[in-house]
Amino acid sequence: MSKLDNPWQAFTLISLIGVDMAVCVISGVMLGRYIDRLLNTSPWFLMIGLLIGLGIGVYSVYRIIRSYL
Repeated sequence: MSKLDNPWQAFTLISLIGVDMAVCVISGVMLGRYIDRLLNTSPWFLMIGLLIGLGIGVYSVYRIIRSYL
């Protein structure tokens, strides 16, 4: 019997993945914008923050999914 047989557990997993990815990407963008304002280097750190947030989000989603399998 799989952990995701219950539809509410599957819904929770999908919601967790979406929220986790959004928080990671938005945090990276906000940190990048903050550093850009401090150093007057717009948009370089915003793009770097976006990529770092995306990478951390993908890794975090991988760990979440791995715990369910």
